[in-house]
Amino acid sequence: MEKKYKIRKNTEFVKAYKKSRRYFNRDLSILISKGDAENKRFGFTLTRKFGKANKRNKVRRKLTEIVRLNLDKFEDGYDYIIRPKNHCIDLSYDQLEKTLFHCLAFSKKKRK
Repeated sequence: MEKKYKIRKNTEFVKAYKKSRRYFNRDLSILISKGDAENKRFGFTLTRKFGKANKRNKVRRKLTEIVRLNLDKFEDGYDYIIRPKNHCIDLSYDQLEKTLFHCLAFSKKKRK
């Protein structure tokens, strides 16, 4: 995923956490806030409760690839922070993709 689509600085994460609306389902939660940039930007938050770094990175890589391949399904001008829950380590790519778009569809209904 290109750098212009990433939330990188801690201050940007803190700002997004404070101003965001939260949408969630059984497997993950999405925090959506109006961004400063004209592009959509994404951040991923996985805590140490997931386990060691290799497990966290595996889930993060799957989510990053899902987002990269489906950028057109996200609205411009918003920051998205995706927070998977602990049991997402066991989910396959397809299951993770399905649950992410379920949560995204739920958020679009609520925002309109």
